[in-house]
This record gives sequence, structure tokens and C-alpha cells, in this order.
Amino acid sequence: MTPEIEETIKAAAAEEGKPVSAWLAEAAVEKAHLAALQAAGRAAARELVAEYESLHGALPEQSRQRAREFLMEAGLLEHDTWPEAG
Repeated sequence: MTPEIEETIKAAAAEEGKPVSAWLAEAAVEKAHLAALQAAGRAAARELVAEYESLHGALPEQSRQRAREFLMEAGLLEHDTWPEAG
């Protein structure tokens, strides 16, 4: 950890009146919760696409690309891990 990050963490903890260890533990819990929400969002998106495709056939590539872009902008997709059509 760089000294700048360490100082930022210490300042944030002090501002909240918490020990650094407690502040870091809360930050880790928040990060884990956010990761779980993002994973649930990705799973829901995959499920919706699969349901649509089972009824209507594969999404057109243009629609698939727009979905990828939306999910990346929403923070639900960090890199291009969207499944292939079909």
C-alpha cells in the first residue's frame, strides 16, 4: 500500500471516528456486498437473454453489443464476458 493510500484511509477512519481496522473491515464488507449485487445482476441479465432467445431465437449481434455496453456502463460487466449467441 502506498503512503498516500494509507494516509487517505487513516483520514477517512478518523473522520468517521473509527479505528483503521474497523474502517477497513467495513470497507471489505461493503465491497463484498457490491460484488454479490453485481454478480446477481449479471446472472439476471444472462437469464433474461436466455429466456428471450429460447422464445425468439438468438439476439441480433447489434442488440447483443448494446447489451454488453449497457452492462459495462452500469458496472455489471467489467470486461467482455457476455456469452456468445445461442
